[in-house]
Amino acid sequence: MSVRRNRLSAALALLVYVLATLSMLAARRAAPAIDTSEAVAALVALPPTVVLGLLVAWRRPDSPVGAGLIWLGASPALAWSLEIWGRRDAGLGADVGAGAWVWNLAGFALLCQVFPDGPLTDRWWRRLPVLFLGSAVLVNTLLAFYTAQQDGRWDVEIPQAVWSAVQLPAAVLFLATLAASVASIAVRYRRGEASTREQLRWLLLGAASVPVLLAAGWVAQAAGASVTASYSGFLIAMLVVFPASVAIAILRHDLLDIDRLISESAAWVATSVVAAGAFAGVVLLLAQVDVAAPGSPLGQAAAAFVAALLLLPVHRWAHGVAGRLFDRERTVVAARLAAFVRAVRDGSAAPESVQDVLRSTLDDPDLLVLLRLPGDGGYVTPAGVAADAPPGHSVVPLTAQGADVGLLVLSRPSARRLRVAQAAVVQVRLPVEVSRLQLGLRDALAEAQAGRARLVEAVSQERRRLERDLHDGAQQQVVAAGMRLRMLQRRHALPAAASAEIDSTVTALEDVVAELRRLAHGVRPRRLDDGLEPALRDLVSTSPIPVTLAVSDVRIGEALATTAYFVVAESLANTLKHAGASAAQVSVALAPGLVVRVVDDGCGGAEPRFGLTTMRDRVTALGGRLSVTSPAGGGTVVEAAF
Repeated sequence: MSVRRNRLSAALALLVYVLATLSMLAARRAAPAIDTSEAVAALVALPPTVVLGLLVAWRRPDSPVGAGLIWLGASPALAWSLEIWGRRDAGLGADVGAGAWVWNLAGFALLCQVFPDGPLTDRWWRRLPVLFLGSAVLVNTLLAFYTAQQDGRWDVEIPQAVWSAVQLPAAVLFLATLAASVASIAVRYRRGEASTREQLRWLLLGAASVPVLLAAGWVAQAAGASVTASYSGFLIAMLVVFPASVAIAILRHDLLDIDRLISESAAWVATSVVAAGAFAGVVLLLAQVDVAAPGSPLGQAAAAFVAALLLLPVHRWAHGVAGRLFDRERTVVAARLAAFVRAVRDGSAAPESVQDVLRSTLDDPDLLVLLRLPGDGGYVTPAGVAADAPPGHSVVPLTAQGADVGLLVLSRPSARRLRVAQAAVVQVRLPVEVSRLQLGLRDALAEAQAGRARLVEAVSQERRRLERDLHDGAQQQVVAAGMRLRMLQRRHALPAAASAEIDSTVTALEDVVAELRRLAHGVRPRRLDDGLEPALRDLVSTSPIPVTLAVSDVRIGEALATTAYFVVAESLANTLKHAGASAAQVSVALAPGLVVRVVDDGCGGAEPRFGLTTMRDRVTALGGRLSVTSPAGGGTVVEAAF
């Protein structure tokens, strides 16, 4: 219902403004001798206020501010129209026009009572519009009768003292309701929060000057000053200062979300003016050089072609200028975010820095970007830390192709910042989606590495069990079988052939034991039970070339220790087989991860044969990295880092 009422009020105000303006123009033409300076002032000062009201009424039909702004321009136009026609009409028009000045303030009072979010809901404040209109009608009526008596058009004679006694309370009532209208802004200021006070500070200053200057004008006129001198300050305050205060409050604090609308409208107006000027200039130029007459099709076609060429670049330029003037914050934000997105595309900026960029651009140091990982129900920061939106914060959803990909959480919400943020999330959709996918890929990779590490650990444990089973099970049983055969050989006098057969069988069993020991050692060195350093010392003790061993006191898991051991064993085996080295060095240290390094002074030129490939597979299975540096004639360096 309020939307319909606001639209009706705005339409009525616009109708009054148009009719009053046409009436003033008609009065100037009908009676050129009459002073119509007020009409000229209205034609110059009022249109910007009316246009601003139309924009607000169109953008925010739920707000009465649009209608109030139109009335702010329509009511002075109505008052001046009545006054001008009253000077031409010696009858009723003159009587009504004598007191029509009170309607100058009708739009002002209405706008004070409803700005910025509608009238106050208290009982007394709800009655204020009726009191103001009633006092205005009373003052206008009394002045009309008083003027009629003074001009001899009213037969009833009322003494001057009676007129004064009646007019003074009416004037006081009118001024009191006008002051109360201004006071309604002060009430909102006192009741509001810091942001509301910031919005209303300049508006309150501009509005308070109007009734003060009006009262000062009454005093000055009573003291004998001219009408122009008495009321010039009041008119400037009402027609210039107060509308400017309203415009500043709307644009600076984005109260009604029309800054972009004003920016785009100004851009199109500027574009239209330039295009029309180009069209007219080409037509005149062609006529000047006798190429085409002003009305010829050739001249019009050439002018239209030039105007069309200028249309797009001029509009881009005008849009940028208008954005910086009327919508500066949103324009600057859009430019910064566009530069960031280009940098992400070029690879010069990391997409996960989108949170820091938005914090700086939106001037919100506690802003959060929360991403929903693919297939997950929770939110994380761009750094991958799990987080939820804090209570009491404004949240802007991040979507991509209709899917929920995250949230933008504002720690200092406001109407302007929220609208700017809603436009910003559209621009940063690319880095947000890339960051989200990177986090999902990183988590999937981490899970794969963790699963691979668990698999390696399980294999290592199985190898340890197999080595123990070979050593404590099959190996011991074979040794026991050989010992029983020897005991039978000693206890009984066996023929030479049978004794030789037992010797052959025992020898075969000893070979089996040796093979089992070799297999058990290949599965897992038993000395690893005592730690990595003893196992490596046992390994290098049988080397035919000198091997320098440096092992830090490290505590690592079974799988990592086994892999480090086999890296050293395989590297030394390659050194002995292929390098022709005279010495080697082995080092194991934490820096900060485990680093295993084997260096020899051999011929170099190592190739990625089976041994190196197997070694690299062992290392990468634990998430490590294997590097082999082997220039020809320069020795070989094998390094495994975990």
